[in-house]
Amino acid sequence: MFSGTPCQIAGLKAFLNKEYDNLLCVDLSCEGVPNSQIFNDYVKYLEENIIRAPIVDVKFRNKQRLGWGCSGLTIFYKQDKKIKEKIIEKKDSSYFSLFINMHILRENCYQCPFTGLQRISDITIADAWGVFKEYPKIKQNKIDKKQGVSLALLNSNKGIKAFEKIKENFNYQYVDANKFVKYNHPLKCPSIMTDNRERYLNIYKEKGYKTLEQIFQEEKEPKKKVCPFVLKKTLATEEKTDALLMTMYANPNYGSMLTAFALQKTLKNLGYSSKIINYEELYPHCADFYKKYCILTQKVSTIFDFYNLNKITDTFILGADNLLNGKTDSFHYITRNLFNYVKDNKKLLMISGSMGDWDGKLPHNKHKYFQALLDRFDYLSTREEHGKEVLQEVYHKKAEWLNDPIFYLDKKEYIDLAQKSQEDYSNKIMKYILYPSKDSDEICKYVVSRYNQKIISFEGNKNATHYSIFDKNISVYDWLSAIINSSIIITDSFHCAAFALVFNKKFICLKNNHAQVRFTSLFKKLGINIKIVEKVSDIDINKENYDINKVNAELEKIRETAVNKIWQIMKENVKIKTHQNIIKQKLIIMFLKGILSKICSIQKIRKNNTKRKILNILGIKIKLPQKKCKV
Repeated sequence: MFSGTPCQIAGLKAFLNKEYDNLLCVDLSCEGVPNSQIFNDYVKYLEENIIRAPIVDVKFRNKQRLGWGCSGLTIFYKQDKKIKEKIIEKKDSSYFSLFINMHILRENCYQCPFTGLQRISDITIADAWGVFKEYPKIKQNKIDKKQGVSLALLNSNKGIKAFEKIKENFNYQYVDANKFVKYNHPLKCPSIMTDNRERYLNIYKEKGYKTLEQIFQEEKEPKKKVCPFVLKKTLATEEKTDALLMTMYANPNYGSMLTAFALQKTLKNLGYSSKIINYEELYPHCADFYKKYCILTQKVSTIFDFYNLNKITDTFILGADNLLNGKTDSFHYITRNLFNYVKDNKKLLMISGSMGDWDGKLPHNKHKYFQALLDRFDYLSTREEHGKEVLQEVYHKKAEWLNDPIFYLDKKEYIDLAQKSQEDYSNKIMKYILYPSKDSDEICKYVVSRYNQKIISFEGNKNATHYSIFDKNISVYDWLSAIINSSIIITDSFHCAAFALVFNKKFICLKNNHAQVRFTSLFKKLGINIKIVEKVSDIDINKENYDINKVNAELEKIRETAVNKIWQIMKENVKIKTHQNIIKQKLIIMFLKGILSKICSIQKIRKNNTKRKILNILGIKIKLPQKKCKV
């Protein structure tokens, strides 16, 4: 058996130049590898400045000491003829931080051809990050969370046969590998070269590792001391507004940015002031856009900040985009989006809320809590018909169907933005694919050959390229200009397809791995039959066109309906909330359970034919009565 990085296995196979039945190759999900000299110099720096003793071994993510989810180094060093160890957390280790954040990888790692699910090895091993979210029933098994859960991809018949011989030694379950791609980016794409890579490497080359360490420590974000009284005072002095908006404003995705922009501009056109709740760090190009065209609150970081939002407004609006999707986000994130911190005398509105293709099902306690939060809303509407059905069937809540806020504005608003672009996209093919694949590449080649025009490619969202940011030279203005002026658009993005319809453009809609219901809902609303394409053979030349007049008429209806509804619900009085006590009870129960689990535990012991329980309260062990075991 030969194990190593995918490129090492490729090198071995290139050298051998033929397959061997008795050679088993095992690779791993590899993010990339720094130059070995940088690591050697880091160890030397630790020996001379931190450990002050010879280092004999370094373990990354030592599960014996730190557990499966750990992110730190265990340094083993020799002192007084004994082997001792020191743990350095990732945030304190310059090498680990620079490596894991992709600042110091080898240059060819950023174009690695061996990422993805099509592997060169017989078996691939990786961490099964996301396993408890994708397969919640696995939680019921006795999993040692300290040891963690591994993912093994069986890539060849040789790999399958090898696993068959040893599988009795494992507690295993067959799973869909595609579900783990979003948690483990080397199973999808290479690491992304960072803007700071060249700077860090130049510092190291010119001034040595000690200077690089000093720069890293200086640039480390200091721990902020949070004083709730100061935060309360700061938020209390913020200018009040008619409404606060919860949106996906910080998602570095053109559609998400324009959705937040459109919702706030719609309210402004109706005579209402509003602010977007500013709860996440913004990417530079996002910040530039919002600084010019939107109004955000001061940064909201702590629970005190969220509670103090009650002082700024009497109306909270949950906007569109993927804010209520239990398949992709945590329960904590979703309940925050449902304003679990808002007082019962406030107006709560859901405008075009989106669940994606989530079925809405939750464990009993979470279901009741989610239900109670929904009951507090004065108005509910969803972006997809599917979401409306989920609210009705699972939570017995009546909701309306209002499509995405980008349709609420006249298209002249977007034309004004697009005119700020300096690029000429006429007679070109626009490509905007969030989840690229070999099939999407083949489709693009086919369209290029058919139209004989240059293709302009826009980078996808952070999910497509592992939290990458956009090219800093490509702005929202360029994206809109490309949609308006290109000959044809190839996309798997809902918002890109939506804007293509707004501007009556030809487009090929690709299937992605992210909720087709948003496309089918929109096409149904417009009364058009646009095929969602998976392969080149699915493209139907005769169905690229659609009835433009019909689409324009339906879009105008969507706009008028939404604007009139928003105007109506904004002026209505707040209903009396009757479920606030239920929510408070749930919060108290959840809090008490957390406290009790820390101070009290029960251990079961079985010996011979008797069994007993030992109650451990703050370290005091109390033996409970024995029971005879049933034979």
